[in-house]
Formats: sequence, structure tokens, C-alpha cells
Amino acid sequence: MSGGMAAALDDRVLSLIGVPQYAAGPGIAANPVNVRAMCAAVESGNPVHWDDQAARELLGDAYCPATMLPAWGRPDVWEPGQGAPLKALQAHFDLKDLLGYPASIVVSYTISFHAPVRIGDRLHTRQVLRQVGGPKQTRLGLGRFWTIEMQYLDDDGGLVGVERYEFFGFEKAGA
Repeated sequence: MSGGMAAALDDRVLSLIGVPQYAAGPGIAANPVNVRAMCAAVESGNPVHWDDQAARELLGDAYCPATMLPAWGRPDVWEPGQGAPLKALQAHFDLKDLLGYPASIVVSYTISFHAPVRIGDRLHTRQVLRQVGGPKQTRLGLGRFWTIEMQYLDDDGGLVGVERYEFFGFEKAGA
């Protein structure tokens, strides 16, 4: 029986639940060039993202659209001196390997916002495995559901936002 089919979770998996992993940062500075490129792509004419004076008058400062949160914390695919590049959500790929699943899918995604991102902010990230469910048979095959959070933090360690992913890892039916 492979690691993915065992009902009990391995101690290596249990030791990861609730533990921050892959702390990284600071990422790219939140900047008006990227904000305006995103606003242009979706044809958002909100003046607070195009006019610094309007942003100061209306909001007191220049802020990024909340939906850009992931842009400020994603690792580059490659950086000088980094060694082997990490994948986005490396904790997911590690868990998938530990459980012995050759395949996985994202079954749900949510994002919550806790504080605004100002132009110039540089966010830190960390990944947290929140839970791993028991074995489940689906049309895709036998597998498990698990949840991983990507947490975004400011320079003081304050929570800015959280992306929450639920995955289903599985052994392909008939494989």
C-alpha cells in the first residue's frame, strides 16, 4: 500500500500542521507602475490608482487594489544565488510528495484582506498547512483533502491578508 492510501498520517505530516514554513520576503515593493498596469488591463479608471494627489485627498495615502495582494509576495521563479528555485506554494508540493500522490487539484480558493497595502510596502510571506483530511474515494481516485494558507505580513509581522487553498491529492483511478 502506498503512502497516499494509508489511513493514519505519518508523523512527518502531522508535525507540519499549523507550523509556518517557507518564510520569505520582503517581496517586490508595491509600486504604482504595477498597479497602473493591472488597472489598465481591467480598464479600471479609479482615480486613486492613477492620480497621486487624488489618492492623498480621498484616502490620505496611495493604496494598492486589494486584489493585487498576491502580486507583492510571490517568489520569483529564479533569483541569483538562490539555488534550486522554489515553486509557489512549495508546502503543497512537499505535502503531495510526503503523501505519495502523483496528482492534485485545487478545489477551492479564498482570499481575506486584513489591512491595506500602501505604495512602497514590502510584504513577507509564509505558508501554513492547516489541516489534512482522511482518505476519500472520489471519481478522480483515492486521496485526501488538505488546506494550505499563504499568509502576507507587513514589516512588523502584522497580518495583511491570507490566501486559503483547499487541495485534493489523489492516486489516479485505475493507475
